[in-house]
Amino acid sequence: MGTRPGPDAPSHDDQHQPHDPYAKRPGYVTGVDGRTDTWTTAAVAGIVTGVAVLFVSGLLQAPTSLAYAAAAVIGAVVWFAVRARRRAADRRAGRSPDAVARARSQAIADANGGRRFFVAQNPVVVIVMGGIFLVLAVVQLVARGPSVVSVAVAVVIAASAVYFVVQGIGTLVVQRRERSQGPDVAER
Repeated sequence: MGTRPGPDAPSHDDQHQPHDPYAKRPGYVTGVDGRTDTWTTAAVAGIVTGVAVLFVSGLLQAPTSLAYAAAAVIGAVVWFAVRARRRAADRRAGRSPDAVARARSQAIADANGGRRFFVAQNPVVVIVMGGIFLVLAVVQLVARGPSVVSVAVAVVIAASAVYFVVQGIGTLVVQRRERSQGPDVAER
């Protein structure tokens, strides 16, 4: 007859449980539901640092091109340094640093019927957002005049517009395809 462990004894089940990639983890921004979001604290730290460098360079009246370049470089250095420290801590703890990203990608694919790209709830809204971004790109280019900075900003905004329009149209095509195949095929 063996002795039973008391209620204060450590549970062996905790050691053999698989790692839950959606559990709250230090170093990640979590949503209200406790799931790990796509923006890590490393990314947030890098972006906030870049904005702070822009602010300080504005106070010091540094040239605009130098200020933006310094903000981008320093923000990226902070982002990657914090990310490297987090990944090293994950490895020391015995976790795969990419487990969360892989699990999130698989969860997106499972929820979208095997598709890993963004599927909008309301594709018309996404297409309209893309149109608004495109209008903003043209307006800011006309307002600033043709310069290297204004063209670069217009290209980035236009690329965002194209992304939203393509995702919205892709969602419309997927929805139309699922409707034409019937409810039995769409549920599989």
